[in-house]
Amino acid sequence: MTTTLTAPAVEKLAGTGISHKLGLWFAHLYVLGMCGTLAGAYFFQFGLGEYPCPMCLLQRMFFLLSAIGPAWIIVRSRTGVVTTQEFASGFGWAILAAVLGSAISASQVLMHIVPPDPGYAGALFGLHLYTWAFITFVLAILASAIALFLTAVSEPGTVARTSAALSRAAKITPAILMTFVATNLVACFLLQGLHWKMSGDPTSYQFLTDLGW
Repeated sequence: MTTTLTAPAVEKLAGTGISHKLGLWFAHLYVLGMCGTLAGAYFFQFGLGEYPCPMCLLQRMFFLLSAIGPAWIIVRSRTGVVTTQEFASGFGWAILAAVLGSAISASQVLMHIVPPDPGYAGALFGLHLYTWAFITFVLAILASAIALFLTAVSEPGTVARTSAALSRAAKITPAILMTFVATNLVACFLLQGLHWKMSGDPTSYQFLTDLGW
């Protein structure tokens, strides 16, 4: 049976200290961590001029998809209450997307693991970006699993409406995620242009090349 809490009941529970904000702040950290990972990929793409391959773009997509689950928890927190089901569904979605993303990045690692294959694009601390992507996905899975394991003390539950920091963060973090979603779509369009298939080893922005730039 589902129980709907009224606004006065929510306020009453919030005042009793039942609210667990650790899980909610972790949801923000998770989303921002995924966005930070994409920001690093953007630095390699736009700062160092290294064009991502189709598998790289797939990994970016799963970074964003994984962040959607915790972002849903954040959006739901605006109502004042995040149920256990919503908390579990959000991080369950994060784990599923991260598992699929790790499979893609692991496949790319295996494609370039045999010497003397130099790997695709540049490296950071001796590891290529797809290797770092695999590590990030694995850490995301572990972190989400721990959050679920500690649901009793980490789920947001009743979120105090008077928390100014959480109220501001609940608006800013999803906006940051949507910004990365939009910029990733633009980057993909520039790389593939109006073609059905993208080059496996892009050397330019196909859309701009087709325009004669």
